[in-house]
Amino acid sequence: MDMSLARLQFSWSSVMAGKRVESWSRFLLLWLYRFARGLSLLSSSLDREKLQLKSPKQGSRNRILSIVWRCLVVLIYTGVLPLLTGSTIGKRLESYADLFAFIQAISVSVLAVISFMIQAKEECKFREVLNRYLCLYQRICSATRLQQLFPPKFVVFFLLKLFFTLCGCFHEVIPLLKDEHFENVGMIMAVVVGIYMWLGTLFVLDACFLGFLVSGILYEHMAANIMAMLKRMEPIESEEEGSRMTHYRRMRLLCDFADELDECAAIYSELYEVTISFRRMLQWQILFYVYYNFINICLMLYEYILHYLNDDEVALVSLVMASVKLANLVLLIMCADYTVSESQKPKRLPLEIVCSDMDERWDKSVETFLSQLQTQRLEMKVLGFFHLNNEFILLILSAIISYLFILLQFGITGGFEASEDIKNQFD
Repeated sequence: MDMSLARLQFSWSSVMAGKRVESWSRFLLLWLYRFARGLSLLSSSLDREKLQLKSPKQGSRNRILSIVWRCLVVLIYTGVLPLLTGSTIGKRLESYADLFAFIQAISVSVLAVISFMIQAKEECKFREVLNRYLCLYQRICSATRLQQLFPPKFVVFFLLKLFFTLCGCFHEVIPLLKDEHFENVGMIMAVVVGIYMWLGTLFVLDACFLGFLVSGILYEHMAANIMAMLKRMEPIESEEEGSRMTHYRRMRLLCDFADELDECAAIYSELYEVTISFRRMLQWQILFYVYYNFINICLMLYEYILHYLNDDEVALVSLVMASVKLANLVLLIMCADYTVSESQKPKRLPLEIVCSDMDERWDKSVETFLSQLQTQRLEMKVLGFFHLNNEFILLILSAIISYLFILLQFGITGGFEASEDIKNQFD
């Protein structure tokens, strides 16, 4: 009696914990949706009953105002770009490091504008992909008979990524809030529009991480559902007295399980298509994400070595921010690798062994499902340049370490003190 009561209490506490995690997850996602609406990145309204994003009516006032606002922001940002990067452009370039910083500042600004324009142009596709994710969520809840799908790690990784984003945002936005940037209306407009554009860019970049995380979690639930299904099929093969089933009972159960596997195959196919569509839609932003964080790591390591050689206490700040940028990259890549790994889990399950040669329909469903997995092999390839997997992390680390050794050798030999010949090349 006491054991049954303890189990009941444990089960109830687990359900309540799951509901709290689900409510937190929905709260975070709803807050993210409202933030996107506030930045005019989304003009769609949310239908909470159907759990779908509704497109604004063609020619509606809000839609026209949204388009005009985005065009105006891009034009203003392009116009105030020299003021915004004046600290870099205005000073005299005295070394190749200064030239490198100049190119980095311009390229990041240009790519931010391109990212904003791509997102504004493809909002319809973005809304369609989000709606397909929402439909898949409801469909997987029905297939797995679960009331909530988001585990605690979703909230943990979401908040961890948010923390790294805020650290980077404060480090980059605070220098824009100096007194000299508020001396005239032009500079004030440059700062406000620059911060607005940068917040929108950060949102789109973090959406890349969030999409991979959600896909991985959905794949994980589907793999767990198939494993549970195989566990339920074990009594069918039992030959023990008292638990042995009749031939009719076995065939009936196998037909039911074949239908369930066919539904899982259809969900896997849709989840694969949605994940690929998401990756294709945001691959330019993912490339920008990798480029931006890698370039910032290199520049911050350069600043760290330079400050360290000058016995400057600010050196530690550059090292910490380089670690934050590296953590941003690692989180995105590990999340993409996690999604790919979870999508391949059914291949490692004994689907071909369980109840094989007992029912032709079950065997056909298994063969079709495994062939589909082989055909729809998920890969996170970005514009054909590289794959987002854990091996890519090692490649980035090796590049950073090589760059760090070059900086150390350059600093030890006095290379940071630019000679007059080098300075004259930039005059």
